[in-house]
Amino acid sequence: MFGMEQLMEFMKEEFGLVLKRNEVGEETLILYHEEIEKELISEELLKIVPNPVSFHTYIYNEKSEWIIGIALEAASNNSLFLVCLKDGEKIYEEVLFGEKDNEK
Repeated sequence: MFGMEQLMEFMKEEFGLVLKRNEVGEETLILYHEEIEKELISEELLKIVPNPVSFHTYIYNEKSEWIIGIALEAASNNSLFLVCLKDGEKIYEEVLFGEKDNEK
């Protein structure tokens, strides 16, 4: 699963932000595909994830509001994809599920 340490490393490498653990909020939701805003998650990603899908979200507010969502397979907690929103706009999307397959 994509955890807090990975989040902190990702945000530093990708966006140059150094996060403090105590400034990051977390929440997990179960969403059905029809509940997911189509502008935020591409149709390609929706085709590869189960319905419903578990989303673990990280929220960070500094000068901007950042929401980082990790889609998880509910049965295994394997990370499927990551999406980043900055002030409500999608600025990053990445498929993660292939990482574990490549390690075998």
